[in-house]
Amino acid sequence: MNNSQPQRIVVRCPNWVGDLVMSTPALRSLRRHFTGAHISVMVKPSLRPVIEQLPFFNEIIEYEPKGKDRGWKRYFSVLQKLRQKSFDLGVIMPHSFSSALLFFLANMSARAGYDRNARGWMLTHKVKPFRDNGKIVPVNMVRLYLQLVRSLGCMDADERVELKTSAAAEKWVDDFFTRQGIRSTDLIIIIIPGATFGSSKCWQDSSFASTADSLIHTYNAKILILPGPGEMEIAQSIIQKMERHPIVMGDQVLPLDQLMALIRRCSLLITNDTGPRHFGVAFNKPGIVIMGPTDPRYTDYQLDKTIVLREGVDCAPCHLKECPTDHRCMTRITPDRVLSAAREMIEEHYPAYRQ
Repeated sequence: MNNSQPQRIVVRCPNWVGDLVMSTPALRSLRRHFTGAHISVMVKPSLRPVIEQLPFFNEIIEYEPKGKDRGWKRYFSVLQKLRQKSFDLGVIMPHSFSSALLFFLANMSARAGYDRNARGWMLTHKVKPFRDNGKIVPVNMVRLYLQLVRSLGCMDADERVELKTSAAAEKWVDDFFTRQGIRSTDLIIIIIPGATFGSSKCWQDSSFASTADSLIHTYNAKILILPGPGEMEIAQSIIQKMERHPIVMGDQVLPLDQLMALIRRCSLLITNDTGPRHFGVAFNKPGIVIMGPTDPRYTDYQLDKTIVLREGVDCAPCHLKECPTDHRCMTRITPDRVLSAAREMIEEHYPAYRQ
């Protein structure tokens, strides 16, 4: 930036849970550099609970272009709102053409974003994508968003992702543990069996069931199987295939603030490559990630307490939502392999449960 520091900044945040968590170091860096600025963040209403307890901004603006803000009438209403707030700097984290167009039409004097998808002409601060031999290469999203704000003079290089839970969510967990008879000394293992992206990211229900049964048998673990929106059938299928009894959540899909608080209190997280895995990283929890069709370089950060299980198949990473063949990238990952990783994590971080 030039010598004239922006007074009103708006950040268009990512649209996915994991990416939003990985943007928190960049939000923190912005706050530390522009100490006197009023900083607003634009997020989908459903993602608001993920970041609303953080101290890095002054205001949250809810924006859902594929939901409540769909259509020209709503679009112009959002534009008018942005213009009225007189932002002098817009930071665009998504790479879409539409996200840059919104800030361009809102008449912001400075607009920073990655020069991709034919949108460079709408940016005043263009950041070049990471390349190797001229080809754009994947990098973890923490690094990507930090590089964006560095172009504005924010030099804080702290890559630690950060989340905070609400007092109400923590009280809900206390009450839930009391109702379920869960003690602080119990080995609490959360399984996240779904993935918003698509079925290609999902490990088999029978494999999750077998793994959960073994963990209960070996460690008397308290197993919680937590589905996301539209994933209740997956959770029910796993429970029906189990021989032992997990802690049943009923037909409830937890709101994100309660899910965050529950993960903060768990012992171990076992997930597909899905958003809530990043909650575990933020709260420094041991985690096992079963990864198939996605490129691990996008999430290659803070892995000191994470074991990523992948199968080296020729067709991965394909980034397809549904597998067109035999889903070998996931089916070849066996329950024994996941159990071995779980045993390694438990023995390292919870000595009382060593066998």
